[in-house]
Amino acid sequence: MSRHVDVLVVGLGPTGVTLAALLARSGLRVAVFDRLPDLYPLPRAIGLDHEALRIWQSLGLSEALMPHLAPYRPSEYRGAQGQLIKRLDMAPPPHRLGWAPNWVFDQPAVERVLRAHLAAQAGVLVGLGQDVVALQEQDGGVAATVRDTDGGSSTWTAAYAVACDGGASPIRKRLGIALDDLQFDEPWLVVDARVRPDKLAELPQTQVQYCEPERPGTFVVGPGNHRRWELMLLPGEPLHEHWPEDTLWPLLARWIQPGDAELWRAAAYRFHGLVAQRWRSGRIFLAGDAAHMTPPFMAQGMVQGLRDASNLAWKLERVLRHGASDALLDSYEAERRPHVIGTTRAAIALGRVICERDPAKARERDARLLDEHGGTVPTTVRQSMLPDLCGGLFAIGSPGAGSLFPQPRVTTLPAGDTGWLDDVCGAGVRVLACHDALAPADAVAAEAALAPLQGRLLRLMSPPLDPPPTGPGLCIAEEQPLLADWLRGLGARFAVVRPDHQVHATADTAAGALRHLADLAAAMGARSGGEPLKL
Repeated sequence: MSRHVDVLVVGLGPTGVTLAALLARSGLRVAVFDRLPDLYPLPRAIGLDHEALRIWQSLGLSEALMPHLAPYRPSEYRGAQGQLIKRLDMAPPPHRLGWAPNWVFDQPAVERVLRAHLAAQAGVLVGLGQDVVALQEQDGGVAATVRDTDGGSSTWTAAYAVACDGGASPIRKRLGIALDDLQFDEPWLVVDARVRPDKLAELPQTQVQYCEPERPGTFVVGPGNHRRWELMLLPGEPLHEHWPEDTLWPLLARWIQPGDAELWRAAAYRFHGLVAQRWRSGRIFLAGDAAHMTPPFMAQGMVQGLRDASNLAWKLERVLRHGASDALLDSYEAERRPHVIGTTRAAIALGRVICERDPAKARERDARLLDEHGGTVPTTVRQSMLPDLCGGLFAIGSPGAGSLFPQPRVTTLPAGDTGWLDDVCGAGVRVLACHDALAPADAVAAEAALAPLQGRLLRLMSPPLDPPPTGPGLCIAEEQPLLADWLRGLGARFAVVRPDHQVHATADTAAGALRHLADLAAAMGARSGGEPLKL
């Protein structure tokens, strides 16, 4: 006898647990299976960004996660002679998404918070130590055979399934989906250590990329006393998971000696740039490392998977609860795959700077990077290297379409509620309108169009009016003119925003905004009255 849910998620890593939590928040029934009996206890990813934190903010986890995070330090690229050749850092405040753009984190601790949150959600079953050994389409849905550690098995059916089962994804392989190689494949050793507190001041205080042809390497300042070294393996050095301490200490002697730190984890990897040729096979989707693998040089590998989860979750909700066409789900790959390729290529470009092993070419690289800026080294803003989304469910050609909607601190008027925009105003479909550009009749029309989307009209007061006007929509005032400056830079007075914070379109007139909203509503399967379909 089989059991039925709305969505079956395979894999309980950061992508799978986040996707399942987002689906559960929307009232969908979810089953999540992971072949491991418990959380992997050692760090793998170490960097994340403001998009990840905004996603987790929407789950109400900001306060619980903060003890396990620390701001990401600037990255200094040091050339063959130790000279500074490149520098990356985050943009200064006010931060566009509210959160500082880049962070380091304790992955096991963060995953514990995420799993505890998921376990507390109604309508969610979490199966640990359970391996999905078969998954196929059946009778307008999917059917899965799940085997536990005792050899017992169960059958599950669902409307859709999402494989978040890692880079070696058995599901992707069983579906016969090949990977496109973005032409980056380098062996590296990753060593994590907990450094003695009195030794921390003697280590670099920034992230350092050692672009040295003898052995390229990276030093990462993690949270607390966690420090990471990533060292390129040389020809003949083994690529395996187990490195005895006596082989590690000589590699770390430049920075620490035995007694200075407790070695926490060491593992060798091939840093790949790979992306699945297809992200959908009927009712089965790929997400996270199952769909793509990104070298770590921009700390975007895990974040790519969280973006997948955010993009796919609201679309599954619209199909399963609100009558949207299954075709809406095709926009997942159309949007995410080009973005992953663009982001991965940016990471690979940084990796090629670091990984040059030829001494003459390394010297040429150093001279070229310095000559490009007249001998000085400017600071490159990390987020400027990431592309916007393109294609898919956007008003292509509309200024700002495919970019991320800013999140300032706001105050509602006249109630006086203050906080981050998403917390105060919600994070569904939103229409942002400059108050002085919105006629009463247009406000009524926008509210009517937003109702079947469970959306909200936000009226930006700049400057705040006293008393604030009455009428449809929520009046907000910014602490700093983040939204106002953003709209002005786009030459727009209105923005139409999707549930995943991606800007669907901007417009300079209310009529234009309403047209864009109608297009989005049609794709989202909006129905008059705003009532969801019954499960």
